[in-house]
Amino acid sequence: MTDTDRARGLMAGIAVGNLLGIVMEGWPRRRISREFPEGVTEIVAMPGYPDDDDLAQAIEIADAATAAGGLDVDDLGRRFWAWAETNGAGMGGLTGDVLALYGGSYPLRVAGNGRSGTVRTPQGMPIVEASQQAWAGGRAGNGALMRCTPLAIRWRDNPHRLVRESVLSAVPTHWDRRCGWSCALANLAVAGALRGEILPAKALLRSAQDGMAASMPALRDFGYSAEIPPSVSEAVTLASRSSMDNLRFDGDDMGYTLLSLQAALISYWRANDFESGLREVVEAGGDTDINGAIVGAVLGAQFGLAAIPERWRRRVDEIRTGHVSMEASADRLAALAEVA
Repeated sequence: MTDTDRARGLMAGIAVGNLLGIVMEGWPRRRISREFPEGVTEIVAMPGYPDDDDLAQAIEIADAATAAGGLDVDDLGRRFWAWAETNGAGMGGLTGDVLALYGGSYPLRVAGNGRSGTVRTPQGMPIVEASQQAWAGGRAGNGALMRCTPLAIRWRDNPHRLVRESVLSAVPTHWDRRCGWSCALANLAVAGALRGEILPAKALLRSAQDGMAASMPALRDFGYSAEIPPSVSEAVTLASRSSMDNLRFDGDDMGYTLLSLQAALISYWRANDFESGLREVVEAGGDTDINGAIVGAVLGAQFGLAAIPERWRRRVDEIRTGHVSMEASADRLAALAEVA
């Protein structure tokens, strides 16, 4: 399998996973089992809609990562504001609250009612202040994790830089440290998958801590330290000992970043192939579109583009006619790949 096939598999996997799970977003496992007695085997989302937030923001991250200096938090704030003004489909509550503080009013989200619209100039507070204020000490949603995996293509072989960029990708909308750590750990796993490696839990945690230590003091301004939060290390250790059936993904915490991280890592360590691994996380219920996008990226990187069922790829192309090609985004990032 070529590096190109794995990188394209990652990006295509985001779209496939998002669109496979989007119709049953928020459903409990039991309802999915009842309404799809043969399992979730087909993408039933319909064409004609803008990209959902998982997919659209991942494309924004991929585009931002092509800049010579890497990610810039203020640039990401402007990008997410423009997306929310002209699309906003599926936007999470925390992201909406942050962008309302940044813009001075709630984003128009005009694509949802069929108007093209223009992007207003933000009139609120700087994006970093908006992110911290909206967080209010306790919101650790999975909205940063759903979009961060394209970074693993550019910094596949530079783990310290990958950790730093992964954290920066979370900062504009998800201030909680658990969110940045989730992005770093998921991307280290995805980078391993792109190299054809499966990193055990201890090695993954050690690499994340080393990368965070190497990124100080730059990340200290955003509330980070080199010490991994206990809840994060516990979540990774639990995932290393669990199967998808051992955890509940359709409970009240379905949008929690560490739960989605566990879904990604269980798939990374346990899935036998792309289709069965992706179906397993979607059929588990809960935040199916986000978990699908994250796991789709992991398994796409691990098994490659050719392993994604042709019927799913063809359906995604039909639904996304006129949108940015996921494979083209992968190729742009791969051409800029950096080593340590």
